[in-house]
Amino acid sequence: MATAAQMSGRIGALALEPPIRLSEGTTVAGAAQAMEEADLSCVLIGEGAPRVVTDHDLALAVAAGIAPSAPVREIATKEPVWATTSTTVADAAALMTGNGIRHLVVIAPDGEVAGILSLLATTRALLEWAPPLARTQRA
Repeated sequence: MATAAQMSGRIGALALEPPIRLSEGTTVAGAAQAMEEADLSCVLIGEGAPRVVTDHDLALAVAAGIAPSAPVREIATKEPVWATTSTTVADAAALMTGNGIRHLVVIAPDGEVAGILSLLATTRALLEWAPPLARTQRA
């Protein structure tokens, strides 16, 4: 049964993927390895304002012929789309689909990164929290 916090439909009610930060000097191959070991599809790069690298960024880098030894900062999204923990899950889904992305950086009230929200986790939450679909009868 959903909790009151879940029923509010806010991102803060979800179990967010904990952010992993890699240094700017980490290689593309090193970022891929860290993501594989942590079973994550997105990591933060550097300190301060979040920059992200996703599994999709890694695939694009390989396709573009970027060397595995290149610094991961070269393929990082420098201004990722973000939301706050008080953003509704429905609004988060709209942000992701509207921007054609599968990961959203979530910022806590203190300004720190609270986690990464994936489109998959968003979809699961929307399906779990939604009332059962009404069944229609054929006449």
